[in-house]
Amino acid sequence: MEEITAFDFGNTYLFTAYFDEEQLFNQLEKYYNRDKYRFKVPEEDLEEVQQTLDSYFYELVIEDSPEEYCVVADEETDSNAILSNSVMRKQRRNHDIYLMKDKLSLEQAVEKGAIRVEKSEVNTGNLEWKTNGS
Repeated sequence: MEEITAFDFGNTYLFTAYFDEEQLFNQLEKYYNRDKYRFKVPEEDLEEVQQTLDSYFYELVIEDSPEEYCVVADEETDSNAILSNSVMRKQRRNHDIYLMKDKLSLEQAVEKGAIRVEKSEVNTGNLEWKTNGS
């Protein structure tokens, strides 16, 4: 089974994934935000989405600590590759903070010059990722 990390934001779950199976995407399309390239699933629909994914051999893994998946990039860092593997981005002064879609993407972002949030000197404070409007 292929794992997909979904981030718990209280009553909303966010994840990004590319599905080759058109039928699977069609079943989940109502949760897809084309502008942000991610899925937003309300808590009351989570079990149904998990069952749908399971029937196509995907396991939705719920992560309730999104900050552990965050990296910081400054204007010197090539952020295109990082952005394509992120669930969302937030800007703070001269830095971009990315929530990466999974642990592998997190490691790849670090290899491309990003710094894990906990190792950075950027004062991220309470990021308060906003999931509304998406």
